[in-house]
Amino acid sequence: MSEQPPRPPDRPLERHRRLLAALTVAMLASWLLMMAPLPFALGSGLTGLAALVLLVLLSIEAFRRRRIGLGVLGLVVGVPATLLIIAGAAISALFYQPLAELEACRAEAITEQARAACTAEGQDAMISWVSSVVGG
Repeated sequence: MSEQPPRPPDRPLERHRRLLAALTVAMLASWLLMMAPLPFALGSGLTGLAALVLLVLLSIEAFRRRRIGLGVLGLVVGVPATLLIIAGAAISALFYQPLAELEACRAEAITEQARAACTAEGQDAMISWVSSVVGG
């Protein structure tokens, strides 16, 4: 058996660039998936979770390099943003059936009056769905 030569150690700057590129792609994918129709919109939670992990790794690296301001800014701005993406996907998963019906109704609505009727029906469906789940 032939042994593979050992990999050269990653240089910190290259690792930082790869993490930053991966974070950018994950956040962009989350944003695009949030705007997609409902079955695909649930994927924004997974990409948001990946972005959160990458953000924490980048912030830890910033603290190690003594770039405290950059690490704090990343955590203060990035963590709430990614948590909002994850929470939005979780809420969409929780209320999947009423939201899917609302999206289907809006897709078929031609006039603004029909869209308003869809919104009203969607709110009623959401209230009745929640009361049936809670048992009220």
